[in-house]
Parts: sequence; C-alpha cells; structure tokens
Amino acid sequence: MKKICPMLMTVTGPSGTGKDAVINALVEQDPQVTRFVTATTRTPRPGEMDGVHYYFLTHKEFEKRLAEGGFYEHNPGYHTNYYGTLKSVVDAHFAEGQDVISDINIDGVRAFEKTLPERLFKILILPPSRERLVQRLTQRNPELAEEGGKRLAAAEADLDHLHDPNWVFQNPDMCSSADGRGSSYKDYDVVLINDVLDHTVAELARIVAAERARREG
Repeated sequence: MKKICPMLMTVTGPSGTGKDAVINALVEQDPQVTRFVTATTRTPRPGEMDGVHYYFLTHKEFEKRLAEGGFYEHNPGYHTNYYGTLKSVVDAHFAEGQDVISDINIDGVRAFEKTLPERLFKILILPPSRERLVQRLTQRNPELAEEGGKRLAAAEADLDHLHDPNWVFQNPDMCSSADGRGSSYKDYDVVLINDVLDHTVAELARIVAAERARREG
C-alpha cells in the first residue's frame, strides 16, 4: 500500500486576489482537502464563530499555548494581535489523511518551512492586472471601499510588477514583518494568475492532484 503524506498548503498573495474564493472552491470540489482554522487574539467581528472563522483566544491563552509549544507558526498581526496555527488542529486533520489549506502570509510560510518542511506546498496567487486589483478592492463593494483603498496603498510598490518573476514583493502579505525581507516567485512552489475563478480553481485542482500522487508514489 502506498504511503500517504498529507500536505499543508499555504495560499499567499496581496489583498484582493481572490484567495478565499479559490480556497473555498477547491475545498468544495476536492473531498481530500480541508481548510484549517487558525487562532487569533483579536475580537470576533459580527457573525464570526469560534472554531469556524478563527479560534478566538485571549492574549494570556495564546501566550500559554505558545510557551507549551502548541503552534506550528505564529506572528503578531495588526493592532498587536497574535495570529497562529495550532498544532492540535493541523495534526487532527493529518491523522484523518486530509490535506489542509489556508490563507497564510509570508511570515507564516517561512515558519512552516522550519516546522513542517516535508508537508509544505506553497501557492502564490496574483491578480491579472493592476486595474483588476483596483476594481476588486475599491469598486465592487462601496461599503468596503475605504478599507480597500488602504490595502491598495499598502501594495502600491508592487502593482506595476505583479507578473515580474524577479520582483521582490513588499506588500504586507508577502514581506516579512520581522526583518523586512520580501518574497518573489522563487519562494513558492506554484504561481497562479487568478483571472477567471473557475479556470484558476481547475488548474490548482490539477496541480494538487499531481503533487498528491507524487508524494504518495
């Protein structure tokens, strides 16, 4: 019988690239992939549920689990809140033979390179153009236009270099908050341009199936 080695897949990219939509669609069509829920110390937003959107921990709870070695990766995020991936959550999925996937910034990816190198599969998703990213962040939902404008400004240095494989990205999702070290195409296992969602998901599903077969062989 072939040995199964479940993957931990990270999806990284600037805000507005459709990462959540890609992940949700892949999980829906591939029963062997599940989305793992990360932990945070920030306050739940209206409608968010513990264990569904995040595991909501107090700073004291988070720091206690951290001291006990309970995280595969963690980093302080916005407004001094912590974010991290609980070992117990990921290990439970692995025990069931499930590949896992989540939206993870480059700090988390680099932590996983140290803690789960044999499991890790790194995916970069980019928008098709500057114009499409502007549309996604500022024009589709007027209520979120102000927040979208802030995210767009944070990625401004990268917008004319989205498809340059040699460019070192500086947006917050793709540049380390610890040492300012950005990432480029070479830091990921696969790079996808999310133009048409169905096409992107179909290509990612094909890539995931091939990588799974390679690891099980």
